[in-house]
Amino acid sequence: MSAWSCPHDLNGICQRVRGAICSPGMRGCELEGKVRFALDELNAPRKPVKAAPAAAEPARKSARDTQAPRRRLPF
Repeated sequence: MSAWSCPHDLNGICQRVRGAICSPGMRGCELEGKVRFALDELNAPRKPVKAAPAAAEPARKSARDTQAPRRRLPF
């Protein structure tokens, strides 16, 4: 047995599938379809789960922040 950590995991948030909770083997993960896990439920195709938003910064009052388009997530 061996242990590893995902290079795209940053504090539990996936940097490859932006805005998703890091879950190795999920759709969009570089491990998807390449590896086999010991637990059968991890081998089934899974959609990414949206992570909770980070702590909000102090409110800024500028026209750019109020008119910025919202970015769509891949799930």
